[in-house]
Amino acid sequence: MVTIEQKLLLFSKLLNQSMDKKFNEDFKEIEKQNELRIQKNKEEVDREAKEIEEKAKKKAETKRIESLSKSKVIIKREIIVLKENYYNIFMENFKNKLQEFIKSKIYKTFLEKEILEFQKYIKSSEDCNLIIYLTKKDNDNYSSFLKEEFKKYPKIENISFIIREDILGGLIIEIVDKNVKVDLSIDAILEENKSYIMQTIFEALEAGDYND
Repeated sequence: MVTIEQKLLLFSKLLNQSMDKKFNEDFKEIEKQNELRIQKNKEEVDREAKEIEEKAKKKAETKRIESLSKSKVIIKREIIVLKENYYNIFMENFKNKLQEFIKSKIYKTFLEKEILEFQKYIKSSEDCNLIIYLTKKDNDNYSSFLKEEFKKYPKIENISFIIREDILGGLIIEIVDKNVKVDLSIDAILEENKSYIMQTIFEALEAGDYND
């Protein structure tokens, strides 16, 4: 016959076993949940780290592109300045050559061609008066010749001359009645052809043909 004490002892053992089993199961469940949380946190940290790394890469690439773009702009600007300097050096030398041309007999032919070029501005015009701007040297040497040439055109009534020392040579002709100025000066011709002159200079420099 089982006594009460024995029943209590047996119940106590069963309770302990049940508690141990429940504890183990709960502990395993907690471990499992912890592992899942740890894994999730790890994945989240990895994802954030990857995002930070990608952002850093993009930022670095953006800075690299910006830096490269700035460098290209600076280099382009320096090349433009260098080309302008070459052009200015060349033009200083070229202007000396032009002074020789202005002193030559060919220069008179050049002025004749300028008068022919001017014809198109007076073809449809009424009778007109002209003011011719030119250098003092050209006024001294060619004013009489220019008057004779312009008088060949019946529509031109009066011609007057004004000295301009800010031009190399050639003529600036003003049709007084129409308030129109036609710039046929050597300076205007040079400015109009600046791009072509620069291109020719740089092609010569690249080919090694240009000497000061």
